Amino acid sequence: MTEMQNEKIRWLSRARKAEHKLKALHCVRKRDDLLIRELEAFEDCAELYRHLQEIELQTRQQLILLAGIRDEIRTAIETLPDLQLQAVMDRKYLAYQTNEQIAEAMYFEVRTIQRKHKKALDLLTLPDKSRISETTIFQNITCEN
Repeated sequence: MTEMQNEKIRWLSRARKAEHKLKALHCVRKRDDLLIRELEAFEDCAELYRHLQEIELQTRQQLILLAGIRDEIRTAIETLPDLQLQAVMDRKYLAYQTNEQIAEAMYFEVRTIQRKHKKALDLLTLPDKSRISETTIFQNITCEN
């Protein structure tokens, strides 16, 4: 892989990283909910409730971030000139499938998927870096309880 292809892969992989963080926050929330239920009978849990509120806020922010990243990636993939290339990239970077899973679903050999992926990386144009950052979010989205 060339350095440019590796840069594109890092950019495209942001959604998976954001989703992993979101899942981790959900696990923390679930664990803390159980802890509060066990402790409520014995002591005041005000500090734990504040902690849960902070986790909820972080989860909402991560959801917004993930939606923004996925939208950026989807928009970039849609610029590819070939629908098969778009399908490979969608499956790899938005559905998080392996080359083997993509090959099976699209009835291709794994090597063919690898070639299509490389070709798509060569053709993919990343958005202007001045407009995109790791913390890009939709400014007009709010999460309501």
